[in-house]
Amino acid sequence: MHIDNSSSGWLADDAAHTVKAEARAFCLRMINEFYGIGYTPAWHSDLDSLLSATPENWFSNGERGGFLLVRDDAGRIIAAGGLYGLGKKPPTRERLRDRYRDAERVCQIVRVYLEPGARRKGLGSSVVSALETRARELGYITSYLHADAKTPDTLRFWRSQRYNEFGRFSYPSPSGTDSSVDFEKSLHGDFE
Repeated sequence: MHIDNSSSGWLADDAAHTVKAEARAFCLRMINEFYGIGYTPAWHSDLDSLLSATPENWFSNGERGGFLLVRDDAGRIIAAGGLYGLGKKPPTRERLRDRYRDAERVCQIVRVYLEPGARRKGLGSSVVSALETRARELGYITSYLHADAKTPDTLRFWRSQRYNEFGRFSYPSPSGTDSSVDFEKSLHGDFE
């Protein structure tokens, strides 16, 4: 990784509950600090699944998922990112059914968060690269994600990672209606 004295590792299926809870808490804190969104069960069910065993844990190896943690030299989580099969989120799979007829070959990249002090140093790109490598190893051919339409830096980041925007969608939120941008990338270069 590009941050001095950082180390990364995949969250093992048999990781201690305290480690899984720490990863979940890190993501929920980043969501709250960056987006101002508190815990919402429907939106954070993937993070809740981290506390479970296979098959309930969407990020588990047995479910063709993965969750990466990056820690600083003091052992604090400074970055995270995950992936799981598109089928884990039925509303997303249904919304994209015409685009992804073989949804078993599509993963969703999620929860890519970095502490503010770790941003703009190449760490985010390293996390994405690791997620994409893992996705290929798990047999996925396309990587899908969505990002908040009101976060220009985030949208620029995903474009810099060679993700291509193909749509936008709106959904109800505590503030009324929010919008997100759909992105995809071929894990074999087809969209690039």
